[in-house]
Amino acid sequence: MQKKRFWSPYLAGAVLGATLLATFYSVGHGLGASGAITLVTAKGTFTIIPEFIGRLKYFAQYLTPVSPLINWNIFVLIGLFLGSLASALFTGNFKVLLDKTKTMRVSTRLITSLTGGILMGFAARLARGCSSGVALSGGAQLALAGWIFVIAMFAAGFIIAALLRRLWS
Repeated sequence: MQKKRFWSPYLAGAVLGATLLATFYSVGHGLGASGAITLVTAKGTFTIIPEFIGRLKYFAQYLTPVSPLINWNIFVLIGLFLGSLASALFTGNFKVLLDKTKTMRVSTRLITSLTGGILMGFAARLARGCSSGVALSGGAQLALAGWIFVIAMFAAGFIIAALLRRLWS
């Protein structure tokens, strides 16, 4: 079995920090991903059922006549995907798989993944940003909300992991 190569966490942290600093300097705010997902969701839903999404006050800020492809967060997400793919291919760690236990059915894994993703997305918007936006960018600015978010995120993760551990045994 081939030993997998990984980035040094120190180098990865330094590159992430430099990227965050460059983002603050060049565009005036930090990194974040959930805003782009919300933008795409709002525009896509507006295309399908405009009368529904048009009545929701929350999505009004995302329904401007400007194309979503002009929004820089869309390019952050594309770069995140392509950079992750390039890193995985370069280090030999790329593999398409469905991570689950031997006793878990594929349908159970897909349902739990989808449910978890929906809950994380909802929570990200409720917190006014995802973990990269609130924790990373907020933490870098020493914002109290960013640090509370990080502590709450890890505490909730430990509690939920303990409660759902039997699914993975």
